[in-house]
Amino acid sequence: QHKTIFHNQPYISNRPVRCKTMPPSTPEEIAAQHAESVRLVEEGMPCAPRQELGEIPGPDKETPIMELLQSSPTEGEEKKSAAPEDILLNPVCFTTRGSVDVTSIQKLVKEGYNLNYSKDNPQRPSLSPTNYWDPINCSKQNVSITRPSHDAWGIQKIVLLFCDDFATKIYQLPWWKDFEPLIQPVLDMVLPKDGILIRTLFASLPPGVTIPVHHDTGEWVRRTHRVHVPILLKDPSKVLFRCGPTVETMQRIDCLPGHVFEINNQAKHAVSNCDSDHRVHLIVDYIHGPGPERTILEAGEKLVQSRRSIDRLKDMDSRPTPSYIILGAQKAGTTSLYDYINQHPWVIKARRRETHCLDWRWNGKLKTPKKQLEFCQKFFYTDELRSRPSCLTGDSTPSYLLDSRRVIPRLKAVFSWKMRLFVMCRDPVKRALSHYAMVTSPEGTEAQLKTRGSEWRGKTFRQVIDDELAKMQDCGLVPYWDTKQGMTDMELFAKFSGSADEKKAWDLYLQKHVPLNTGSYGLLTRGLYVLQIRPWLEAFDRDQLLVLRLESMKQNGVQATMSQVWEHLDLPNHPVHDETPKNTREYQPMDPDIQKYLQAFFDPHNKQLASVLQSDDSSEWNNPWPYESIN
Repeated sequence: QHKTIFHNQPYISNRPVRCKTMPPSTPEEIAAQHAESVRLVEEGMPCAPRQELGEIPGPDKETPIMELLQSSPTEGEEKKSAAPEDILLNPVCFTTRGSVDVTSIQKLVKEGYNLNYSKDNPQRPSLSPTNYWDPINCSKQNVSITRPSHDAWGIQKIVLLFCDDFATKIYQLPWWKDFEPLIQPVLDMVLPKDGILIRTLFASLPPGVTIPVHHDTGEWVRRTHRVHVPILLKDPSKVLFRCGPTVETMQRIDCLPGHVFEINNQAKHAVSNCDSDHRVHLIVDYIHGPGPERTILEAGEKLVQSRRSIDRLKDMDSRPTPSYIILGAQKAGTTSLYDYINQHPWVIKARRRETHCLDWRWNGKLKTPKKQLEFCQKFFYTDELRSRPSCLTGDSTPSYLLDSRRVIPRLKAVFSWKMRLFVMCRDPVKRALSHYAMVTSPEGTEAQLKTRGSEWRGKTFRQVIDDELAKMQDCGLVPYWDTKQGMTDMELFAKFSGSADEKKAWDLYLQKHVPLNTGSYGLLTRGLYVLQIRPWLEAFDRDQLLVLRLESMKQNGVQATMSQVWEHLDLPNHPVHDETPKNTREYQPMDPDIQKYLQAFFDPHNKQLASVLQSDDSSEWNNPWPYESIN
């Protein structure tokens, strides 16, 4: 089950750069690549000359090289490929960083490096306390780390430093102290003054194994400098390590022991061990600071990993579930926002998108907050998330925003931690028409049609507007609105807005006209964002609530909006790969007279948003939906 909910996706942080994951090579493809490598070794493929070109430049690692080389065609033209030397500062994609004496390292890692530690190996070697390769020793004296692809290929490892794929946590393992003095000459050679080690390990590649052509994915790739140092090789001429901007231009790198070289692992690279013994490399990854402090792990400590995250088992239950709720507004982009959030590798979808556990699914028979919490958490992968505090999950139930009278006290009682809340706003005139079109549509499943309700079917859009205004006037909610003239008494509006009388009228409206058994309600009040948001701002800290505008997502781009979302969730930045809007539909355009009528109704409410939100961005909220008919 964990494999299905803890998904793996490529990602990059700090800017919206998308990358594509290469499809995994099939066993047949890997076998073919290994046969080709054997042929190249037997033919004596020459190594490229060592060139000390310095550190691989950062711009060369912004995105996979193959994507950099593909120019975007203009209309009517075929896609063209650029030459590496025209785009890359280091077009060969590797560089010699120096040479060191690795004799002392060889002595420490030689014991057991050439053995098979598989559990099903009948000739598994007996345990030696000084054998760093034995997984049993690792689990007791060090900390076991999983590297899925490498483990599948039988690559053995001695891990000293490791990080999650966003490089937000760096773990120092106990064996680091044993090896630090021996690898210090390498570190002195390659680490800049602001360099921060994030991964350091030894990898033992079995004979007859090929790591197929690939480029790496993950935040650590774009930020990290990947350094290799060959340590143990029976015959260096039988190890084929190649790297280059494309498959066709990969060159062979000299793998004599002690050769310190850096590769651009956004470029294509592959390695084949055509020898009869294992091949051991030291691998060092570093970034330029600033970066996180190291977490010192204890011998025998347990880690919980997905491909993109690493957590200490001792941190279990440190993040409660859920972490966020999208409150609304309905038909304002909440489905899209929820989908985009769930594209982050550290976000896990709920078992269902709209839980409604705080409104119509609320179980009144459960008399304690603890019992209610247990009920609500059944809608999430709560047990699976307990040991993975790096990961989080959340809810999107857009009826909550309007139904604050019921939902706020329940939320505060059940979810007692600092929940992150989202509100999506959209031009309330367009939102109203979209709401009407959805509820009156005959398309959908039987359950969807039942949930939408039947109260508006058979009524025109204008009739529903008039019905809604009558309910609002009956509660004393819009005394400033002239229904016949379609005008607002601005002096009365200014006095009434934010007053105790308005609050009383709003509470009465919520009590009388927000039902639980239908979606056919609130055509206009769901667009009165100020009235809806105020109770939430009174009940929760301002920094818990992020209010977004659908139009800004369209104008500024999904990636820009999601950068705000990631920051609000305290997640590392991550590009959204599928930006298509979700849950959209086609419907008839609005009658111009009705449009002007609604614009006149909503306009003074819209212009209050900046002051209510205490927003510094005047361009965003002072007049978020300027109407030509009014301005």
